[in-house]
Amino acid sequence: MGLDITAYSNIKRLEGIQFDEDGEPVNCDEDYMRIYLNPDFPGRAHELEDGKYYSTGDDSMHFRAGSYSGYNLWREELARMAGYPTAECESYGRVERRHDAGAWAADAGPFFEMICFSDCEGVIGATVSAKLAKDFAEFDEKAKAHVPTIERYEGWFYSLYQEWRKAFEMAAQNGAVHFH
Repeated sequence: MGLDITAYSNIKRLEGIQFDEDGEPVNCDEDYMRIYLNPDFPGRAHELEDGKYYSTGDDSMHFRAGSYSGYNLWREELARMAGYPTAECESYGRVERRHDAGAWAADAGPFFEMICFSDCEGVIGATVSAKLAKDFAEFDEKAKAHVPTIERYEGWFYSLYQEWRKAFEMAAQNGAVHFH
């Protein structure tokens, strides 16, 4: 199990669809996705409607963000690279000081909307994707030079950084980034 990411550009809400007894569309000849707005992280996709079906748009990309624990380690490195201070958080019964916890305690900042988001499900819409794409562009040189605290992640950090940047740039074009 792990976190998969699919980014889409130019999605459109589908109208007039009929559903079977399981709630799945039966008369839809387009590729589609059902939007899930994670209620624990409001404001990430205000232009989309929860539970509604959308065409998957003009273009898409998919990548594996890692196992859930691997993604969380990567997200910790992103928060450290972005300059968030450490803060205490409980993890698996012990208290740790982590940079992502510093981001969680903040109200805003670089990559905030991503660091302070689900590690398993939900959607980030076009407006927030545009902000995140800008963050990824502005921090690119710093990310390229970033040395992760875990040596074996050195090449992986920037490689995944580039995937996330591409995803948010794509979704900024009236699209979405789907965490699943």
